Amino acid sequence: MPRHFTHLKDFTIGELDGLVDAASSLKKSAPSSFPLAGRSLAFCFMNPSLRTQVSFSVATASLGGHPVTLSLGSGGTWGMESVEGVVMDGSAAEHLKEAVPVLGRMCQGLGLRSFPAGKSWAEDKTEPALAAFLKYSTVPVINMESAGGHPCQALADLMTIRERMRPKGKNFLLSWAPHVKPLPMAVANSAVEMAAMAGMNVTIARPEGYDLDPEVMARVSRNCAANGATVRVTDEVPQAFDGQHVVYGKSWGSLANYGEPPSSDPVFRRKWTISAEKMRRTSGALFMHCLPVRRNLVVDDAVLDGPWSVVVDQAENRLHTAKAVLLHLLASPAKSSTASARRHRK
Repeated sequence: MPRHFTHLKDFTIGELDGLVDAASSLKKSAPSSFPLAGRSLAFCFMNPSLRTQVSFSVATASLGGHPVTLSLGSGGTWGMESVEGVVMDGSAAEHLKEAVPVLGRMCQGLGLRSFPAGKSWAEDKTEPALAAFLKYSTVPVINMESAGGHPCQALADLMTIRERMRPKGKNFLLSWAPHVKPLPMAVANSAVEMAAMAGMNVTIARPEGYDLDPEVMARVSRNCAANGATVRVTDEVPQAFDGQHVVYGKSWGSLANYGEPPSSDPVFRRKWTISAEKMRRTSGALFMHCLPVRRNLVVDDAVLDGPWSVVVDQAENRLHTAKAVLLHLLASPAKSSTASARRHRK
């Protein structure tokens, strides 16, 4: 398995299932020892966070490690530059070329959350900050959400589904939902990739112009085909909800009009808001969302407060899957950063 945990495409479904199995065991009972004792992890946030920040901090501490949370560019930490060769006469005071190796000398693992800039998808999909962390780090790196994916969320999603059903052969709907902002596609990408890898029949309901990236869709199609499952994309709602076993509500920005917010037309919004009426068309589906969620815009109160919703369970499972990821990367003795430090002292 990879040394880093950055993208679902780097793993097989068997490896992801193994991490979920470990998370399920950790949910039932805590380790009898502290396998991360003496290890520190730096979690670097370029964007806001609640579940990701808390889950990794608590997971690290509960395993005996020491979490260091950094808000890059605010809260007393320097703004960071990721592009090489630039004249740094702007707001960034430090380059990741120095910052990442320094963190690697002091910590045994790094996490990064870095949202897209929202100006050019061609630039954003290169994930410059994450790419810099991977290039300069001497220790394992965890992607805590980038422009292209949110593998930590997807792992918790898989765990939540598996707690209630055997995913293979079930029907999974990713339904676009209204928002006031053009949100990243990361969660949407990882949700459908996870479902396809797990052998679910994938339906994506979205307005015209809101297709996911072709590279993501190619992976989804390959995984569905390999599992004997189907994939379809539609703009027909509420019909898309018919017979679904899992409904994943999520807003994301348009590739056709990148960086522009969705329409605020009330009729358009109501068409795409996830309602109890739509959920009643399903086969008793779970309703999933990564949170935070804007009530009565993305999804109605009746759904979030109704029998379909598992959003709080999803959030809790972020903690258990975070523990599994940390143990996968760090449970064996961490030698890379100390060995690197010794070489430089010689």
